[in-house]
Amino acid sequence: MASRRSERPAKTKADLVRLVYDLHGGLTKNEATEVVNTILRTMKTTLLDGRKVKIHKFGVFEVAERQGRSGVDPTNGERIYIPPRKSLSFRPARGVKQAVDLPDDES
Repeated sequence: MASRRSERPAKTKADLVRLVYDLHGGLTKNEATEVVNTILRTMKTTLLDGRKVKIHKFGVFEVAERQGRSGVDPTNGERIYIPPRKSLSFRPARGVKQAVDLPDDES
């Protein structure tokens, strides 16, 4: 049986724009869109520059370097080499982590 949380639709960028617009009475929808786009663009360029994005009481986004390693091709069982690559990681802040771990009836 799926939990209540997995049945809820995902938040989209449009939802974030609507939230900024609704909470800030002095912005137009275009200005709210620019606020959200600026935040996301700044996060992306910061990560591309190899720096972390730390959001107080939310978490840390960073680019992690994955080393090359050997593996097994699942289709034929042959040994293969998986080359090094970069991946994006997120470490939630303690409060976010605790909130996610709460049982559904306490949220």
